[in-house]
Amino acid sequence: MVSTLSKSFAAAAVLGLLALIPDQASAQAKCNLTIQPALDQWVIRYNPLEDEVAQRSFDVLLVNSGGTPCNGNILASLQGEAFGLTTPGGANRVRYTLVDVDYGGVDITPRSGESARRNGTSVSIKQGEQIPARITFAALPEAGVAQGRYTQVANLFVEQANGTIHATRPVTLVLDLAAAAAIGLKGEFSRPNGTPVIDLGELTEGARPLNTALYVHSTGGYRVSITSANRGRLRQGATAWYVDYNLKLGTQDINLQRVDTINVVSQTARRDDYPLTVRIGDVAGKRAGEYSDTLTFTVAAI
Repeated sequence: MVSTLSKSFAAAAVLGLLALIPDQASAQAKCNLTIQPALDQWVIRYNPLEDEVAQRSFDVLLVNSGGTPCNGNILASLQGEAFGLTTPGGANRVRYTLVDVDYGGVDITPRSGESARRNGTSVSIKQGEQIPARITFAALPEAGVAQGRYTQVANLFVEQANGTIHATRPVTLVLDLAAAAAIGLKGEFSRPNGTPVIDLGELTEGARPLNTALYVHSTGGYRVSITSANRGRLRQGATAWYVDYNLKLGTQDINLQRVDTINVVSQTARRDDYPLTVRIGDVAGKRAGEYSDTLTFTVAAI
């Protein structure tokens, strides 16, 4: 009885082993593709006040560890969310493009949730082969988009002509829009030696709106600092002769006796103009000549 059971068990074991061999051979013969990006986050750092475009190229490696070639097209899809880069809880989205640079320069942007289907085959990776591919990621922020970190997760994959999907790999797309601000003058002024000069003409007591404005462009909140070299005095050269004056920036009176500031808190981008107005003090009994002061305006993003 024991001998018969042993023989039956041995036969079953042999049959089971033989049944596995065809399946293993079939698996080894299939395309087995993976996408290996050099970076899991594709980050564009962008200052709209300095940079012309928000664009970078990123490399991925297509690796076939299977026993047959892998043929198909590189595509992208989203994980069930609306198209566009966004901030946590943000309502606005920033459009972008993804372009397969090396294999046809084809736009693979998942605008409707998945790339548009491509005709033919763009990539062919032989068994045991690995080949590089380059994808260009370009963000397209509209004017007025505020500073912040805008993201979206996109899935890269290779699709065969019959619709079979290979090698899905998520990549986080990031637009890091810098906190930045720029400042300048607009209107009537000259630039001898590159320094803006506003001619006040003949000094007479009283308020005088200037045909000049200070402008600030920013990606969010900012602080403007104002400094007077002579602490609110128009001075004749290096002499002791001077005329007191005050400055108004837009509707705000500026204290020129010290460094004064204007703070603007904002969650959106800004383009602000501040018309300049001066009020000249008493000029009676002052010696004739040219009186001047140097004002320094600086801006910092906050």
